[in-house]
Amino acid sequence: MIQYIVQPGDTLYSIGLKFKTTVATLMEVNHITGPDMVYPGQILNIPLPFSSAGDTSRFPDIRRGSTGPFVLLLQSQLSRLGFYKGEMDGIFTPTTEGSVVQFQMSRNLPPTGHMDLHTWRHLLDDIRGSLDSPPYHADMVLSGLFMLLSVDKPVYRPVETVHLSLRKTNLSNQTITLNYNTSQRYDFKLTFPSGRTLWRWSDDKSFTQVLGTLSLSPGQSVRYEERFALPSDPENGLFHVFGWNTAKQISHIKLHLTIRTA
Repeated sequence: MIQYIVQPGDTLYSIGLKFKTTVATLMEVNHITGPDMVYPGQILNIPLPFSSAGDTSRFPDIRRGSTGPFVLLLQSQLSRLGFYKGEMDGIFTPTTEGSVVQFQMSRNLPPTGHMDLHTWRHLLDDIRGSLDSPPYHADMVLSGLFMLLSVDKPVYRPVETVHLSLRKTNLSNQTITLNYNTSQRYDFKLTFPSGRTLWRWSDDKSFTQVLGTLSLSPGQSVRYEERFALPSDPENGLFHVFGWNTAKQISHIKLHLTIRTA
């Protein structure tokens, strides 16, 4: 699950298209009684396109003749794994199909040649493995940008230090440029179950008010890490962990984990 801040002009339908989910799902997850009951600044919970549990149900079933960004994502990842040698053109050609068959056979999957949810799951698990993803994390792919929030473990003792990490990786075959309004590039936050903020990394920081950019070449990763010591008397023993990139294109998307104390 991630959190999304509704932008001016957004509708549940447009948000659903952006995150490959449905209006009905958004209404159910956020307890919204009508499809028009959204407003700028509202915080919505969004099911992740895929999660640490391997949920690939929102990735499309693509096959020969398919076109678009998911085909391009498929080609770039098969190429990274050594199965695809063709053009990065976003077109599911016979060459792409043959590469999918080779990948499926290498994973003991039925060699159908099309990307069903089981094949997506194996491919994305390989992506996580190649990035050394830690076991306690939330992740998502948005327009070829893979984002991953992680902590070092799910259960902590009071006053123990939480190690937080936020990684972004360009999975596409083109350079991705992120734009910033200040010198800040990321943020972390821990909240109590009530929603009250326990700690926000940026609260005691100052940032230069200048425009900036960060360009990620294909396959390039950037990681941000911070630490925070939990209080001695945690409320209910549960905390919500948020991490996000402050680029203008994606600052409204916050990855979310829960941790607890014992």
